[in-house]
Amino acid sequence: MKRRTLLLGIAGMPWRSHAAPEPHPPHNLLVRERGVAVVAASSSYGGSEADNLVPSLQRLAEPGVTLQDFIWCTEDNAPFPHWALLDLQRPQWITTLVFNNALKDEPAYPGISARGVEVWLGRESRDRLQRVASFELERGRAHQAVRIEPTEARWLKFVVTSNWGHPAWTEMNPAAAHDDGSRPADLAQALDRQGHVDVYGLYFDFARASLRPESEAVLAQILAWHRAHPQVRLRIEGHTDAIGAASANDALSLARAQAVVSALVARGARTDALQAIGHGARQPVAPNDSDSARARNRRVSVVRADAPSRQP
Repeated sequence: MKRRTLLLGIAGMPWRSHAAPEPHPPHNLLVRERGVAVVAASSSYGGSEADNLVPSLQRLAEPGVTLQDFIWCTEDNAPFPHWALLDLQRPQWITTLVFNNALKDEPAYPGISARGVEVWLGRESRDRLQRVASFELERGRAHQAVRIEPTEARWLKFVVTSNWGHPAWTEMNPAAAHDDGSRPADLAQALDRQGHVDVYGLYFDFARASLRPESEAVLAQILAWHRAHPQVRLRIEGHTDAIGAASANDALSLARAQAVVSALVARGARTDALQAIGHGARQPVAPNDSDSARARNRRVSVVRADAPSRQP
């Protein structure tokens, strides 16, 4: 049996993170005061139930209590995938998800942290969900924010497909969900009218340039516009947030743009009609002062080569 060394609700060590705490964090949609509840889960370990994925603001306001004190742990030797289904009580727009993977139990139980994660959303029924994103969480790191295509949903399902190597248990801290007010963009209309569009439906693992399968829908939209306008060249421009060295951000943004170009060419786009550019953090669309804002800055832009240049 697992011997818990750090219990829910007990003040512990400071939360280690590669990012500074947000000075003015946006409202988290996944808290009990908003009526959100976990309505089903694949399994739970006693004392670390899936209900802990929806913390209470009142509990978090207590001295020494942080999100790191709320833990969902799977039962002994439960098989993958692990999942938890949340009911938001009413349809709400979600634009950003923030994951906290700096688990207190990781030093004592190496590899217990969640690794592969899928996000499923649905508006009408808990039985009609669509996978909107999948990615790999970094081990021992908090504030891992991912910007998704704005989606209105009542039901949210987290599916954990792997951990970092522990043979018996997997743990997850609560995630946060935010709505920054943006809504889905019509890619074709934006390219026709403005000559450029920022897209967030192209998904990569954190700090990597490999496209995830959920990127297929946006790739299809770009390809459709390209085929309808074969005479127009497109620039695929990658952007990052301002965390980390400028040289690393430049390289990552270029690698991601190149990955998108390669994916489009593999689906039939003309190589000579596409150009990959990496801007690093030089063209932000939001301040780099919060998880949600940094997630907006990590994006890919599709730009008509005949459109006026946008200034940083």
